[in-house]
Amino acid sequence: LYPDRRFERDRCFPFIAFNHEQIRASAQGGYLLTKRHNFASVSQKILGLNREALDALITRGSTGDYVRPETEDEKACFELMLVVDHVAGHVNGLNTSRKYQRNKIKSLIIARGVPIFFVTFAPADTKNPLCLYYCGEAVNLMEHLPLLRGADARRRAIADNPAGAARFFDFLVKTFIRVILRHG
Repeated sequence: LYPDRRFERDRCFPFIAFNHEQIRASAQGGYLLTKRHNFASVSQKILGLNREALDALITRGSTGDYVRPETEDEKACFELMLVVDHVAGHVNGLNTSRKYQRNKIKSLIIARGVPIFFVTFAPADTKNPLCLYYCGEAVNLMEHLPLLRGADARRRAIADNPAGAARFFDFLVKTFIRVILRHG
């Protein structure tokens, strides 16, 4: 465990770190776009975009229905969206990256077949001494049945240190893969 737990216990830190990761990935995707041979044509598409066509697409899409381009200007907007998707595909948490992940899963299913089984983990972290230890609680792991604090205190300890709970879950999954599945 780390001696400095300021970041583990800060409630805003995971959001700020994820936001910085998204900004970095977006900047990297934009940089990759500028290195492509078609950057000049993309910049011309952006400059030549018809705002009324874009507004019409936004209005029709705001209902949640599938929108098809009807005019040449709307088709140009859709072509530009493909380029934006290229940049957004590098950013975790965006719809485009989820779409790319779904496409990868579909490709794997087509190439290798449907998975034989699925495993769902739902560990009771508030009752697990190792999770509480990762969250900074004073738990003697050498005892067979270590004495734990009350349920509310355990829930608060885990809520105050989500990094410790995530580290416990990571340990649990890696141990399952190594011991049960005998892989890695």
